[in-house]
Amino acid sequence: MRRVLELLETRDSVHVAELAETFAVSEVTVRSDLSTLARQGLVARVRGGVRALDHGQSEVGFDLRLRLEVERKRAIARSAAALVDEGEAVALDASTTAYYLALELRAKRELVVVTNGLLVATALADAPGITVLVTGGTLRLSAMSLVGDLGTDVLRTTRINKGFLGARGLSLERGLMDLNPDEVRIKQEMADACEHVYGILDGTKWHRSALLAFAPVDSLAGVITDPGAPPEEVEAWRAAGVQVITTDPGPPEPLPVRPRDLRRAVRSHEAGV
Repeated sequence: MRRVLELLETRDSVHVAELAETFAVSEVTVRSDLSTLARQGLVARVRGGVRALDHGQSEVGFDLRLRLEVERKRAIARSAAALVDEGEAVALDASTTAYYLALELRAKRELVVVTNGLLVATALADAPGITVLVTGGTLRLSAMSLVGDLGTDVLRTTRINKGFLGARGLSLERGLMDLNPDEVRIKQEMADACEHVYGILDGTKWHRSALLAFAPVDSLAGVITDPGAPPEEVEAWRAAGVQVITTDPGPPEPLPVRPRDLRRAVRSHEAGV
């Protein structure tokens, strides 16, 4: 099911027969898994398969995205953490790569972390020596993020040393891009509040575009990615004056902290449990 979601990040649809052949399983098994994804509201069923919601512009829930490209994201997070000095103020958005960066920052001291991500804040909540400032706003359950005017008002009065922002895609013409207008707005405010802005995105994002841009190339101090990034595009970004750090994922490692299922807690509260 995770592979189906990955395929729909770059394609309009996938078909039962194709998936059955790829995974060497029966079409009955494939249909069952696709039905599960459809019930979760992550895909739309069509004749012979499934398609992405809103013609490829849908967002996959945070908890599922957290399990995609894990080793790449963790390697990027380690390289990003190496750029953070103790005593600094750092901004993290609500991206899954920012969550893994938050786990790496737990070892730092005397940090102030500003974030609109609830799971990012949770990952740092009990870390000694780290002060977490959560922007206010309206809860977006699919991203476990806070968006809206309350968050942007806070950021406009804040000065931050470094910001680390995830993205759906990037290009030299438009910079970093994402889908949701509310998320894009708060990412823009974060970028404006930071002295140095870094994009944190795995190699799969280099082949993608998205609806809205939030950080132009000339505003970026660097991009942190993995060896999956196209070499010719990496060199073009470097020629444009942007530092591009590629980091090797290495062998899988156990997570230092398990994500807390805030979404389940929210739903339990809504149900009166």
